[in-house]
Amino acid sequence: MNNLFFGGSSNIALQLAKKFKNTDSVSLKKNNNVYNKVFKIDNYNISSLNKLQKKITQKYDNVVIFNGYFSYSFLSTFNSKNFLKDFKINFLIPMEISSFVIKKKLLKKNGAIYFISSIAGFEDLIGNANYSISKNALSFSAKILSNEQSKRKVRINTISLGLIKNEMGIRVKKLTNTKKKYNSIKNVIKKITNILNNKKINKKNIKIL
Repeated sequence: MNNLFFGGSSNIALQLAKKFKNTDSVSLKKNNNVYNKVFKIDNYNISSLNKLQKKITQKYDNVVIFNGYFSYSFLSTFNSKNFLKDFKINFLIPMEISSFVIKKKLLKKNGAIYFISSIAGFEDLIGNANYSISKNALSFSAKILSNEQSKRKVRINTISLGLIKNEMGIRVKKLTNTKKKYNSIKNVIKKITNILNNKKINKKNIKIL
């Protein structure tokens, strides 16, 4: 089982990489030595992604896209500049990455793309507008992409995480005043590990609450 992580500098990604012996990373940052290979990238536009093609010389069982960003936002004080910034990170970049992975045929037969999303995409927490909208778009688009790729035996899924006690989760809870309880990172890592090892999951939005 080998994996390629995009946005692999997050705490969850780094801990997951320790569970798998053969995991590479594409990242804006130089990661520590938990990865076999780290492909440094300046940004996630299609031009920069295409430069990776000659560097990535193998196919993968799973490609996991971790890119995400939360900002405190309200529709009643809508700011298009801030919205587009959040939407780019949470939706447009993951779509660019998945398109690159499919076009360059980086997946093995029956390989999978997993978008790391959030249950915020299905909720209406006050102060969570930009994040919720962009994650909802990501989860729905994954289903469309799955339909498009079904004949090519490419599996597409989203993993929607609940509130986790990490830097982002603590900030979300403080700013949105949600009553939800934290999920432990240990439990999240265990469940995602099981998901990545399952070669039958397809067209699913898996919620880890």
